Amino acid sequence: MSQNIIEYARELSVSKLFETNGFSSVWNTWKAKINTDIFNSSTPTEHQIYSIGDNLRDIFKTTGQAGRSQSDVAGGGANWEALVCWYLNLCLIGRRTFVIKHNRELIPEPINKAITVNYGNFRSNTESDLIAITFPDKIEYNMDKDNININDVNGNPVATYSGRTYQFLPILNALVSRDFDDIEIHIIQCKTNWNDNAQIPMLWDAVYSANTFRNGISVGTDGYSIHDAKRFTYSFVTVPSNQLVKNGRQQYKNTSTAVLRVINLSGGNYWGLPSSAGVASSIKELVERNLKTGHTNGIISTIRTALPDLGTTYSYFNLL
Repeated sequence: MSQNIIEYARELSVSKLFETNGFSSVWNTWKAKINTDIFNSSTPTEHQIYSIGDNLRDIFKTTGQAGRSQSDVAGGGANWEALVCWYLNLCLIGRRTFVIKHNRELIPEPINKAITVNYGNFRSNTESDLIAITFPDKIEYNMDKDNININDVNGNPVATYSGRTYQFLPILNALVSRDFDDIEIHIIQCKTNWNDNAQIPMLWDAVYSANTFRNGISVGTDGYSIHDAKRFTYSFVTVPSNQLVKNGRQQYKNTSTAVLRVINLSGGNYWGLPSSAGVASSIKELVERNLKTGHTNGIISTIRTALPDLGTTYSYFNLL
């Protein structure tokens, strides 16, 4: 079956989520919640698909437990990243954007190099839980992936297959290297707890936003830098697992320290609830604000187009 390289990357990304024991063990509970409470046990509409973003906190908390161990907390964080990755990719079907967890098997090397921060001779990457990449409207990203002809950085043709294995990363590395100036990079940091983690994205976004540094700090390596990409954003996405109301008082207001720390992030701050003015936007708004340029049509339109194929071509989402 014909498939372009972006949709292939989306399938690889989502399929890898289900390969982890944590995500696969909670998915049936989350799936039931989605189908019952959001879809009303009927065939979903494009607006219901999009509105999952307003309900991600409730979905996530169906498998939460009180008094969890530290390993349970860490596993919950990984599951939250996976749930956000799953949802964003679902909304992006048919668009020139896919979202991946920071996985060496999936992330193009030029992207990995571009987000590297150098402290003298020491290199470090941000806590980039998820990375969304938007590609330009060029023929290679729209054609059958098997027919792509591309040379690597040394000018050598990249084979599409090695035996029966599709050479996904070598081909994507070559494409991203060639088109780097036309590519958008979006880092999405996901945390279950807002209060304890809000300062982390604030500091990383400050590092990435700065043009000059002292003391030998720089962003990017081997000729790749986020400053050369077409667009770069850094976002924060939280459940949050913290209480929303305590002793009758709202815990998150536009004057709260946790809110102020992320209010000016280049990509915005989001949570798994409907948008609250001055506090946080629904995760669905991240798709509209940061990931919209991958198609000439709107988000709702491309979701509508994908609906008939959710049970076949896109069955790897395991939604229906």
